[in-house]
Amino acid sequence: MKSPVLVAESIDWNRDYSATNVGHLLAMTKSELAAVDPLAMNLIVAKEIPTLASLDIAEYQATVNAWTDDFRSRCLPHWERFFHEAPQDFRNDIRYFRFGMVCQYLDLEVGIAYNRDQRNIKSIRYENPSDLFLNGIIDTKEGTCGNMSALHVAMGWRLGWPVSLACIDSHYVCRYDDGETVFNIESTDTGRGGWSAPDDERLIERDHISSRALECGSDLRALAAREMLGCFIGLRARHTQDIGTLHRNDSLRLLAEQDWLLARYLFPTQRVFYKNQMGVSAMRGERCFDPDEDGHPITFADFLHELYSRHPITAAEYADSIDEPTIDLAAVNAIFTSLGS
Repeated sequence: MKSPVLVAESIDWNRDYSATNVGHLLAMTKSELAAVDPLAMNLIVAKEIPTLASLDIAEYQATVNAWTDDFRSRCLPHWERFFHEAPQDFRNDIRYFRFGMVCQYLDLEVGIAYNRDQRNIKSIRYENPSDLFLNGIIDTKEGTCGNMSALHVAMGWRLGWPVSLACIDSHYVCRYDDGETVFNIESTDTGRGGWSAPDDERLIERDHISSRALECGSDLRALAAREMLGCFIGLRARHTQDIGTLHRNDSLRLLAEQDWLLARYLFPTQRVFYKNQMGVSAMRGERCFDPDEDGHPITFADFLHELYSRHPITAAEYADSIDEPTIDLAAVNAIFTSLGS
């Protein structure tokens, strides 16, 4: 079976990451990164936030290792009889059942729940980075989609299963994909026992996922380890940008640009990264160029207006394959020639 999720056959769950930084992760090959504990990867990114610099990654590894061992030795053998008694209740798929039991374990045995202060909030600024990273959910047993889904991935990898993050705009779910069986886990749906596993069609309808988001590779697919690293860096960018917005500090908002750019480098088709990076880079352009100079955001706005006015895109063209060019490449080249002269 061909799984899009590359998980190394052997991973050292007690490996010392105390001297590892994001630069080291970026230098790794795909196979090397696939041998890095996703929990450690998440916290390596978090540790570069000044307020989280003292995180002890080994301590969090030991906690999740213990949870996984308890689940594997005590709970799963007892719970599996329910599958064999009525497999039709669980899609006749032991893989689906077993990962569902991970959800039930974290919910009922560990007590993981969605952050109560944020459950009914439509818009939030993440001033506290622990709301986004795994240290927060392990310490408090409360989390958000960013760290709840990452926790499910961390346990799934420890059990040797091909699970990863999947994006739905700025929301994260956990996705199992071994090349044959695919299902999603809504890790934020807790408190009732069992688990929530909406299929793709349900998520597309529920979250109004566009065909373009699916086709370009942004949403609703299992991510490679390199793309997951991009998501963790995107969480850090989100925190930095939110702090800047809350305190009306443009310097902090601009500081997020480097992480948005790095997140896009690792996961170039992620649409939210693109939108946020473009917004903050426009701010950067305002500081680097006078309004009448090529390179100022106004000049790009004029260029885009001229480009799409000359070559309007119809609804039918939007429905075509994303691989087909919809703008005049010669016109695109012209602006780079102008900027480089």
